[in-house]
Amino acid sequence: MAFFIKDTEVQLSKKSILENGDGYTAFPNAESATFDPDVLIPVGLLSGKNLKDQVEEDILIALPNIQGTFDGEWPWITYSLTDKGWVLDEEYLEASEDKIEDSYVEYYNKAKAFFEENKFLSDNLKNENPNKDNQEKASLFELGGQPPLGQNWDSMMFDEMGDNPELDNYHEVMDEGEDEEVEHMSTREITYFDEEFEKEFIYLGLFSYDIYVDGGGECIVFYQPELKKVMVVAEFS
Repeated sequence: MAFFIKDTEVQLSKKSILENGDGYTAFPNAESATFDPDVLIPVGLLSGKNLKDQVEEDILIALPNIQGTFDGEWPWITYSLTDKGWVLDEEYLEASEDKIEDSYVEYYNKAKAFFEENKFLSDNLKNENPNKDNQEKASLFELGGQPPLGQNWDSMMFDEMGDNPELDNYHEVMDEGEDEEVEHMSTREITYFDEEFEKEFIYLGLFSYDIYVDGGGECIVFYQPELKKVMVVAEFS
């Protein structure tokens, strides 16, 4: 397993999505995508047209309904688009029997209701009576750019950091490089190569657990176009 620092530019320009628009829909429903909401809690639907190498399918961004995500038992989870719609991959089906706490679901429903009424989300939903007056919009999804390397999540996915000179060079440049080197390196495409599938996963972006389920931390999202597989990775620093 390795992170590849490629010569090409990032697949998706970095952009904070604050509201629905062309190419992204928050809180998708069964009319826009096929999935089991008891297993995959929908966060957003990203158009495949956003990718540099465009794909026909819209990509479901979802939180797998697995308590082990927040308990540290499942740092990453995958789900795929099949002829039955988006389904949790088989190796995680047993884990999905341990569903996330009711308080997370209650907060998610509160966030969804607020969004449906106000067309944006706020960081202040913890208030008893949240409203849209004088509230700053929270990011629904941080699209594109580079994954935030050097944190807990990537060290769990790739535990042989010293054997990846390419990644070492990336950190050296970003920490100590000249401005021109840093500018160049900060726009290179970074993918994750999974040896099990022998495929590269494209970085799509991230979202905050805090916004959707008041769970703290972030969810890092990758996609494998050939397998039509999403990989979500938990980050709790």
